Amino acid sequence: MTGPLAGLRIVATLPPHGWFGGVDYNFAVEMADELRTLGAAVFDLDVAAFTSGNDVYIHDAIEALKTFRPDVALSLPNALYALICATKGQNVFKDILQIPTLMLWDHGLLQLPRQILSHWPNTPAEAMGGCVRRLRKALNHPLYLHYSPDRGHIAALDKLGVIESGKVRFFLQPAYPNFVRHSCRTAPPTAFHTRMSFAGNVYLQAARDLPFRKQPVLAGIESRVLAAKKSRLTECLWDLIMAEIDALDKPARKEFRLDANSSFFWNFMHEEIEVVGNTDVRLSVLTGLKRDYEFFGNFVEPKSVSTLRDQYHIRFRKCLDYFTELPILFMNSDLIVDVINLGYNTGVSPKVMGCFACGGLMLFDYKDDFFQSMGEMGNQVMYRSVDHLNALVEEFLGNPRKRRDVSRYIQHRVCTEFNFGALSQRLLIEEPAWRR
Repeated sequence: MTGPLAGLRIVATLPPHGWFGGVDYNFAVEMADELRTLGAAVFDLDVAAFTSGNDVYIHDAIEALKTFRPDVALSLPNALYALICATKGQNVFKDILQIPTLMLWDHGLLQLPRQILSHWPNTPAEAMGGCVRRLRKALNHPLYLHYSPDRGHIAALDKLGVIESGKVRFFLQPAYPNFVRHSCRTAPPTAFHTRMSFAGNVYLQAARDLPFRKQPVLAGIESRVLAAKKSRLTECLWDLIMAEIDALDKPARKEFRLDANSSFFWNFMHEEIEVVGNTDVRLSVLTGLKRDYEFFGNFVEPKSVSTLRDQYHIRFRKCLDYFTELPILFMNSDLIVDVINLGYNTGVSPKVMGCFACGGLMLFDYKDDFFQSMGEMGNQVMYRSVDHLNALVEEFLGNPRKRRDVSRYIQHRVCTEFNFGALSQRLLIEEPAWRR
């Protein structure tokens, strides 16, 4: 096999098939195939064996890996899955095989503590302590090479004493192979053709069911933070919540276990940002649009569709398959509007990069990491308020040539510089920190 990765032997994780609607599994399969296309020999390690406790598979896989003799492990599609690959208290990569492991974070600030701590208390009284020590122990290992698509996450975990910023390298979120392939395709002209669309999830039921929202002090923090976020869209929810926590007196912080050593703190932050924040802020922005738009998605809570229609007057179309239908929506829509998943502080999601790779045009809330990589052209597709978003919508819908020129420029940058194949070559060959 020839190619830039020829000669490399890589073990890659494959997530359990059903997790997150199968999206992570399909991402990992495509990423592993991309590594093969680039010339690497790849061993697929099924993470489902570890989550189900399949001791026979685990034993046989470890023996096969010893025969395969991998140079490096790559946790696909993100760092969460390498942490799961453990048996009898030993991680397969760092303890048994003792090989360097590339840990590509996604929502690392919220996902990694959730996986490592495995304790999600609904009340402060149920909290477990010693969390910073446990997180440091799990993440700070010389064979783990951490990469984050969010400089804000790197800074936050450094400030909390979990992992030093110098141990985490930044990368701009890449477009995944399926979306890059669609850059060379012609979409069916009538499929999902829209003037303007949103594609994503909100979590109405999950937000309503969170028990700590009924506690007056915690509810007050949430109310003030959401109001601040909606009035200042460029600020990240993590920082706004931390400012509220810091403003509490010491007895209150202790009573409600709002410090990084407490498992309640991590669950509170996760649910307020990923569930409540994403739902409330996305709906606030979408209902503030002056133009009509189509809503696609919500595969996580399909039963909430009637509420979206009746209470928020949203024109819901359908759930889309992430790999076969979403690229066509991106290609056939004049404009996609988005509110970046609030789990990101300064970075962007794979959905953004996938849309641009397909040749679509997305308008989303300002993220500094995107600006630092894309420059002024990146500024042209990021809004700083709902009024600014409405102005951009009118500008782009009224100027097809500008819409085409901006989308083609960013598409070229994504497909040549910011895709998974280019990232793999950079991390494995051009800047091989794992070889040191």
